[in-house]
Amino acid sequence: MAGTMVIGRCVPPSTECESRVPINGDIILKKSDLWSVSYICPGLALCGALSLYTDKDTVNMLRPTCLINCAGELPDTPLPDTVKKYHKIQVIDNPQTNLRPHIDQVVDLIHQEYLNGGLTVVHCAAGVSRSATFCIAYLIKYRGMDMNKAYRHVAKCRPCINPNRGFIDQLIKYEEKYADV
Repeated sequence: MAGTMVIGRCVPPSTECESRVPINGDIILKKSDLWSVSYICPGLALCGALSLYTDKDTVNMLRPTCLINCAGELPDTPLPDTVKKYHKIQVIDNPQTNLRPHIDQVVDLIHQEYLNGGLTVVHCAAGVSRSATFCIAYLIKYRGMDMNKAYRHVAKCRPCINPNRGFIDQLIKYEEKYADV
């Protein structure tokens, strides 16, 4: 399912927008799931590794300052010129993989970059499971969302997300940690 994005917020899919169209100073982008960079919220975007090459226009428009590679099996990511920070997490997309030792480190890095006026792009191989999990965790901790709302928000911005069951279980436990904060 293709959707659209207005820089600054996600908007529902639209069949009216087949190409880039300026609207009130914002830009609407046609999304193509796996091959695009998905804007999640101010300071955060999500994609698969190849999207950095197949969606260069969005990368150039977003001007990321930090890149987090969650695909331990991939080589280091060539960085866009605007990226000043690069962080690689050595995790595999497997329900038995324990993300908990990395979650706070990653979401804190995303938030610090946001507070400094930057934007972080989080990617894994396809932008479906590992990187989506970290984005959902960020929304739980720093945007005050419960797990279901955070999941739905990320899925609205990037309809192809599908964190594995082990990661979902870890997000449920992570939500409990921040439920009363």
